Amino acid sequence: MSAPDPTCKICLGTGLAPSESVPPHPPSFKRCGCVLRRDILANVERGYKGLSEAPVLKGPSPLLGREEENLWITSGRAFLAHLRHVAIRKPLTWSFKVISDAELVTAWLATIALKGGEIIDPDAYTVSTKYLSVPDLVLPPDLVVVRMGVKVARNEAACEVLAEALNTRLHEGKPTWVWDEPSHPLNSGHLFWSKEVARALEGWPRIGKHAPKKVAVKKSGGVL
Repeated sequence: MSAPDPTCKICLGTGLAPSESVPPHPPSFKRCGCVLRRDILANVERGYKGLSEAPVLKGPSPLLGREEENLWITSGRAFLAHLRHVAIRKPLTWSFKVISDAELVTAWLATIALKGGEIIDPDAYTVSTKYLSVPDLVLPPDLVVVRMGVKVARNEAACEVLAEALNTRLHEGKPTWVWDEPSHPLNSGHLFWSKEVARALEGWPRIGKHAPKKVAVKKSGGVL
């Protein structure tokens, strides 16, 4: 539990707010809203560092209520405001994580390193024991957001790694959001694009600037 707000006028800095009780039962207390807010923001930060500081939407988000769906989202950094909008409305037991395409390759390289294989990748220096395989990286969270466009150094296995990550989540029945940017959409010619990736993404609703008109974002709290 996060530390209470010492200036809170409800709990007076104790973190405990009075709860309704009926005599002759003794007074009871519940976690104060100031503590709950800090706990929620801490959970948001665990999913993506700095996300709690993303702009607050002035209206609804088309992503709210779709946390159990697989989505293909094309957007700039405005997407972060929508992700924050969703994350702060979820219970503390809900977990999510934003994973870059570069992290996927790094996790795959760790597998190669453990097998004693030769690593031919400019980003080989990033290999660590934090995640020893792609499933180890992508499986735990309730929702995984795969951010495309971070990895720029070529790796001949890049598209296979993305396909493995997507198929692993699909096999486990866990939702995934793929986030690419309008300036570098995930399509033919992209470092991570292949027939296997296209097959994994087949049928996913598309949201954003490159989405088909029938599912384009309308009347949202911000532009995606």
